[in-house]
Amino acid sequence: MEHEEPAKASEGDPVAQRGVFDGFSGYVTPTEEDWRSVLRNGLVVIDTNVLLNLYRYNQAAREAFLGTLQSLGDCLWVPHQVMEEFWRNREGAIEDPERQLATSEQALRKGLQKAREDLRGWANRVSLGPSSVEKLESILDVAFEKVIESMAEVVNGGEGEMSHDTSQDKVILALDGLLEGKVGAPLAQEDLAEQVEEGKRRIRDQVPPGYRDKSKASRGDDSEVGDYLVWLQLIREAKRRSADVLLVTGDTKEDWWRTRHGIPVGPRNELSEELQREVGTRLYMLKPEKLLSYARDFLQVEVAEDSVQNVEMVAAQSTVDATFRTLGERVEYDATGAVLGAWGEVETALEKLTSEGDFGHLRVTPGMRVRALEKIHGPSNVMRRVRELRTIRNKIAHGAEIELTQEGALAFVAKAREVVDYLALAGAPRYQAVQLETAIREALNRGGFSVTENRIDGSSFDFMVGDPSHPGSFVAVEVKFLSGGSFNESNLSREAGKLAVMATSVTSLLVVTNAPLAPRVQEFNSVIDGSSGLEGRRLEVVQWRGPDDDSTLIRALVRAMRKSGPQ
Repeated sequence: MEHEEPAKASEGDPVAQRGVFDGFSGYVTPTEEDWRSVLRNGLVVIDTNVLLNLYRYNQAAREAFLGTLQSLGDCLWVPHQVMEEFWRNREGAIEDPERQLATSEQALRKGLQKAREDLRGWANRVSLGPSSVEKLESILDVAFEKVIESMAEVVNGGEGEMSHDTSQDKVILALDGLLEGKVGAPLAQEDLAEQVEEGKRRIRDQVPPGYRDKSKASRGDDSEVGDYLVWLQLIREAKRRSADVLLVTGDTKEDWWRTRHGIPVGPRNELSEELQREVGTRLYMLKPEKLLSYARDFLQVEVAEDSVQNVEMVAAQSTVDATFRTLGERVEYDATGAVLGAWGEVETALEKLTSEGDFGHLRVTPGMRVRALEKIHGPSNVMRRVRELRTIRNKIAHGAEIELTQEGALAFVAKAREVVDYLALAGAPRYQAVQLETAIREALNRGGFSVTENRIDGSSFDFMVGDPSHPGSFVAVEVKFLSGGSFNESNLSREAGKLAVMATSVTSLLVVTNAPLAPRVQEFNSVIDGSSGLEGRRLEVVQWRGPDDDSTLIRALVRAMRKSGPQ
């Protein structure tokens, strides 16, 4: 009998052979080469919130971000829908700092009144004379006024950068040159009408992206389909270029991102698969702060870590602003839903805080994180507020008889906002870095080493450890907290540059990070003495995630001390 070739399997055929990622492209973890490729050769799409936040960054972060966009060259592209939303919301973004200043000043003055009352209560208990009380009150008044004045200086310092007058606005002037020829055309009127209806259908069927904007339908301006229109235009441009797509957005809603513990980890698989189906290319997504980090690593753009952190904090704040603005609007027609939604934001903030407080084996709970923050800023009773909000939420959710007025719902939403703001501060990179540094100090103390502050002028590191057997020589310790990715070759190069200009009394630099070490960094560590090209000085990088890594840290420090003697 003659051998017959098997029939070719067609799409949808039950005998079609599929691989592990077929249909699940959104779960593929990008490699460093993937990121480098899409940044240099892909279609890099900037979302509306990213452009608007240029008005909210500090000057250094704004310049770094504009420089990063410039480095993308012809890869950079902005959908017409993004530009439409940008111009619609630009003036509000310009006024944001002033509004925030007014809100914060009002809150501070309320705090001043409370501080005055507490001071008078104490004065009565210790029978302090009126003149002494007046003197202390005067000190309080002066201190508060100085703080408010300094806040105003920060806000007013940006006035020369931005203006309602587009001919004077430095953000607009920069974007005008940067985006020339890089903005998509508007949809034809008939096409637009059809796509608006398609967007509304997708919202009804909860097809990403955009279904989380369902509440915007009450505005009556079709703004609820804005995300879908951005997505549609992105797909059409990607098809025209046959290019992979990198979407940069500060929007962290679940209809864009696949999340873990409330933290975005990659694009929704449905979106990845839709792009694959329509264009045959791959979808990548980054938050704006990660774009800065990756541009620094893969495009050699100069970006300071402070700028990355400023961009991250502004993006997070903008997301919270938008969420609670929507919840405030919802109170008018669904007070119960607004309260439950506000509580959901508190739960998400707590969950995120728990997840981000895990340095591997060292588990940091939200309560521990908040208590650490309260040690820095003073008691805030934030966990007491969380418990109060939870009690109200539980009564409503379980059908208990409780009168929920619009005024009461608005008060609940406002208190939830205060809690979320505080928890966000507790999870900011700055505080996570401080926690990691403190934990490493304690680990070295447990190992019997004496840790002192950096007292060497002109040398950038966190603290130093002296070797008693070689007086006058020190091991510098630099703690590097990374919020994502690995400690890679670019990070290593920067640390080597620091060591090269440190004082001669610093004979070794030990870098301790929470992040995994990239293969090239591990290879560097394996070189004899870890000092190749560093004129005899030793540089080593160690990952520390908790007490189980103490022995690794201690062995690295001992190796560093062997280099601390006379060379």
